[in-house]
Amino acid sequence: MNFFEKIKDIIDRRKSINEIYDDMKNLDEVLLAKRLEIFKEVVTPKFAEIGLKNWNGKYIWFSNFNEEGIKHVIEYNVFKSFGGSFSFGNCFLSVPTISGKKLINHRTDKSTKIIYFKRLEGWQNSFEKNKPINPDKISTVNEDKFRKSLDHVLSNNIPELKKWFTEKSTVNQNISGLLKDVENPVFEIGQRIISTEYILAFLYKQKGDHKSAENWMNEHFKKSLNNESEMELLMNRLKN
Repeated sequence: MNFFEKIKDIIDRRKSINEIYDDMKNLDEVLLAKRLEIFKEVVTPKFAEIGLKNWNGKYIWFSNFNEEGIKHVIEYNVFKSFGGSFSFGNCFLSVPTISGKKLINHRTDKSTKIIYFKRLEGWQNSFEKNKPINPDKISTVNEDKFRKSLDHVLSNNIPELKKWFTEKSTVNQNISGLLKDVENPVFEIGQRIISTEYILAFLYKQKGDHKSAENWMNEHFKKSLNNESEMELLMNRLKN
């Protein structure tokens, strides 16, 4: 971190502390029922404009599956400190997740899940660099702040969300993006259960490239703590 970055970090941390004090003085938390009312009013129409015309009535918006079995998804994630933000990504007809000793498919509206997972850029940057201010945080301290921060996050990110979804609408486009993520992985705390390698395995299976599918699943297991029975279950699914 250079001198100017250090100064900016100090300023941001002071700003963050002042904001916390201000929030405590004006605390009237927006609870679930009110959040959903505002989501219905503000968020759902905005996401419908970029093709996510379905809403589960709570925290997930999604498109229908396209002809290649890809569904675009946005999810609101609740933070511990009076706020939240949006993650986004794709759900696939061909990619199950594992729960215990069972494989769970995500082919219905109810089972919709982000499998190829991304955070909004400002949230990811603050996460990676431990910045005190997350420009993509939506505050739930009170209704006024909730509406203003929600409008700010939507205005700044909807064009990028639309662009990402457009560029990740085919199996080949998703494979290309995932391969780039393997080469340049994003910062994470802990390890994702649904690894990049895991998704690649099932997408290559969808393309009929079983050798690549098995190779990528082996790469997944090199990084994971899954046991032999889970490996056998997944390998059998890849072969059938």
